[in-house]
Amino acid sequence: MPYLEIFLLLLAVWLFGRFFKRIGWPAIFGEILAGILMGPVLLGVVHDSEYIKILAELGIFFLMFHAGLETSPSDLFKASKYSLLVALGGVILPFASGFLISKAFDFNSIESLFIGMGLSISSVAVSARIFKDCNILNSKAAHITLGAAIIDDILGLILFSIVLNIAENGSISINEISFLTARIIIFFALTLFIGQKFFTQLHKILYEGNKGFTFTIILALFFGILAEFMGIHVIIGAFMAGLFIKEEIIEKKLFSKIEDRIYGLSYSFLGPIFFASLAFHLDFKAILSLPLFTFSVVIIAVASKVLGAGLMTYLMGMKKIEALTVGLAMNSRGAVEMIIAVIGLEKNIISKEVFSILIIVAFVTTIISIITLKPVAKRL
Repeated sequence: MPYLEIFLLLLAVWLFGRFFKRIGWPAIFGEILAGILMGPVLLGVVHDSEYIKILAELGIFFLMFHAGLETSPSDLFKASKYSLLVALGGVILPFASGFLISKAFDFNSIESLFIGMGLSISSVAVSARIFKDCNILNSKAAHITLGAAIIDDILGLILFSIVLNIAENGSISINEISFLTARIIIFFALTLFIGQKFFTQLHKILYEGNKGFTFTIILALFFGILAEFMGIHVIIGAFMAGLFIKEEIIEKKLFSKIEDRIYGLSYSFLGPIFFASLAFHLDFKAILSLPLFTFSVVIIAVASKVLGAGLMTYLMGMKKIEALTVGLAMNSRGAVEMIIAVIGLEKNIISKEVFSILIIVAFVTTIISIITLKPVAKRL
């Protein structure tokens, strides 16, 4: 009975999510824990059926769409040199470290590239929540971190497209990578150009007849299809569609209404089903069979992110406490890394072992960020 399974899964997600929120941790932990409890790993009440897969796929799409809605193109363009350099430091060192440690443990080049890419992602949402809780959301360190995390995610998505292309073609070609990078840049530029050029017409269409929400979903699907047509993954199209729908383009009240509905769809229904379904693929035996590698990857993930982002902040003349704050905040991972991990598993780019390790890394690094960042941030 599909409705009974969805009911039981959402009930568990809601209960565990409330518990984790109450103790000050992201609800996503509760959602994955609900999947572990209700799914094949423990009770086996909910199965990885076709309808769960469809809802989870839609969850991926709308989570990325909402991530785009939360990202301001003007903020990206205005991002200071600090944010850009911190983002580069927070991507290059983790990516290189993850690739090298994976090769040292005899993983193939594609899996090693994928692990490196997974370690390079940061979570904007977790960092913003901690800064808000510590009342330093308007501090210089917070502004740099949030700007860097947004750029970090975009760089991560570009890396993801490149690694996906390499995996599908079975080889590394400089020409193909250059062509793919050019397509991604063209897609980004085209999306932003359309958004700015036709904003008045878009406003009229969205506002007319109060069907803004329906038209927004149509736009999201259109950009997803356009991305796939250009040989780019659909999640990048969803993210760019979110950038396209901005407060500057449509009426503020209407934007708030649309954003609220997309948020509810993403984080109250489809998103939780996706995060819970991640647990269906977790292989704890695989993790236990590779304890040294799992431990090494977690250490590398934390050290490379804190050093890469924090050291870059310090070298630009900021105080040590500010550099440490930025480094620890950039260390958190979240939805984007998990989305990329599950796509890698579905396309057989990574094994269940690597998938499970990447999910564990996302868990542990985010917990470390929450625990360590709060006392450090308060010193600002």
